[in-house]
Order: sequence, then structure tokens, then C-alpha cells
Amino acid sequence: MKAHRLLSIGVATLLATMSSSLRAADGDAEWQKVSDAIEAIKSPKQRPKSREEAIEFLKTSLKAFDDAFAAAMTAAPKNPGRYDAALFESMVGRARQMAGVAAPSTAAVSLDEIIQAADAKPETKSEASFINVMQSLEEVEESGGDTAAWMAKAEKHLKDFPSEKRNQMVESKIKSIKATADLKTKPLDLKFTAVDGREVDLSKMQGKVVLIDFWATWCGPCVAELPNVLKAYKDLHPKGFEIVGISLDSDKAKLESFVKERGMEWPQFFDGQGWKNEISSKYGINSIPAMWLVNKKGMVVSTNARGGLEEKVQKLLAE
Repeated sequence: MKAHRLLSIGVATLLATMSSSLRAADGDAEWQKVSDAIEAIKSPKQRPKSREEAIEFLKTSLKAFDDAFAAAMTAAPKNPGRYDAALFESMVGRARQMAGVAAPSTAAVSLDEIIQAADAKPETKSEASFINVMQSLEEVEESGGDTAAWMAKAEKHLKDFPSEKRNQMVESKIKSIKATADLKTKPLDLKFTAVDGREVDLSKMQGKVVLIDFWATWCGPCVAELPNVLKAYKDLHPKGFEIVGISLDSDKAKLESFVKERGMEWPQFFDGQGWKNEISSKYGINSIPAMWLVNKKGMVVSTNARGGLEEKVQKLLAE
């Protein structure tokens, strides 16, 4: 879920990985001001007590960081501290959105420059490469771009920086993309006994259009999407539309109560394993909601059915 992916990592987690200070080579006091500005954002002396206070804090603090960074780049543009400052800048996009503080029109130092810099710290280069890979992934997923090019980039990152702490995220996404590619080569094989005792066998549902919905009761975006799913089911079920739920819940009673309360009539797979759910793990699902559409021949034709669900289903029903 984009809401569960980053990039599936939050700003606070990213900022916590930054080194506590920047290098102040050549006695450059301006770079110390940049370090102080970063520390002020990471570890405020007084925690904001409300959203309004948090927004005001971010506005003031990000402006102070921007001013300090610009002044330091003017005073000592070759100082190695610029790499840590640029890396920090790459992490605060969501904070800027929240506060309404625009980023500088041109990055002082790009992530690619950090990765290639001979005088950047190894851990800074490693983190810059990781962020670069994950940002590229978001762009590919949003635009429906070239996943093969992203895979090559991700695999190069793993080779160049094998000790990066968050490489498991990259490896998981590579696994997911490969599994998704394999899905489209043959009919989907999916069989299980639903939580209500119904036997589900996708091979026996050929001739119908099926939505495979990976979700959970605790997933906000999943619950927000539910009215659209319910409407599509109500309107199109009589015409041959089916839904199969894959629940990443760990509380069976809560799932059963939620499904009954919301009028979700379709079968649900449940094994109580959460993110280690047998079916979602098999296909490398690492964010929810994930919604797949299966055509009348049993082939997965879309792994991103959110948005315009009814229209997509109607087109498949007409085939």
C-alpha cells in the first residue's frame, strides 16, 4: 500500500539513520550550521504537541536548513559535508509536503553524485544508492515504466553495496516483480479453503472475471477502497464478476466480524500469519491493498486494479 510503502518507510525512520553531524573540514563554520539545522529537525528540543505546532515547526526548521545549506555551499562548495546534507535533503520530501515548504528548484548535489563521489563516506554512498533505487521504483510504478531497467539498477545496488541495512526491501521488491512477470505466462493456480468453509479453486472460475484482493482490516487504504469494491461487486456480480479476498489479518474473529458487518459476501483466505501470509508471501506482496484482475481465461491481466475498478471489470466481462 502506497500508504504502507515509502517509499513503504517513513520520514522519521529515514532521518534516524543519518549520522549526527557533518564534517567541518577546513574549519568551515558554515557547515556546522547545516549540521545544527539537521539536528534541530531530527531532535527538537520541544516536541510539537499538535499537528498545527508540527507544521509550524517544520516550516521554520526546513527554512533554516535550506538557508544554512545554501550559505555553506557558497562558502565552501567542496566540503565533504555537502554529501550528508544532500542525503538528508533527499529524505524530507514528505515533511516538505506536510509543511508546504518547497524544495530548492535545483538540488545542490544529486544522489548520483553522492554515489560516485570519491570523498563521500561509504555509509553515505550506500544510503544514497538505496534511496535512489527506491525513488526510481516509485516513478516506475506510478508511470507504468520499464521494470527491467529498474531491476538492473536494483541488482547493481545490491552488488555495489551488499551491507546496506535495508537491502531486504530491495530484494523483496525484486522477488515481487519477478513473481508478477511469471503470473502473466499461465493461468493463476489458486486453491484454498476459505475462512467460512467454502472451497475456492480459481480453475473452476474460468469464464468469469475475478478480483484477487490482498487486504487487511487494519489497513486504512484497504478499508477506504472497500466502498468501491462493494459497489463493483453489487453491480457486476450478476454479470459474472467474482472477488477472492486474501486477508493479511492475524485475528480471525476480527476478520469474520468485519466481513459480516460490511457485507463482504466473497470468500476470504486466512492463515493468521499477517505479512507472512502463505499466498501473499508466495507472490512477493509487500504493500496492500494489492488488487489483481483475472480474465475469463484465468490469466492475471492486471496487478494494479485500484482506480476505475468497475470500468476495468466491465471491459474484461465484454471480452
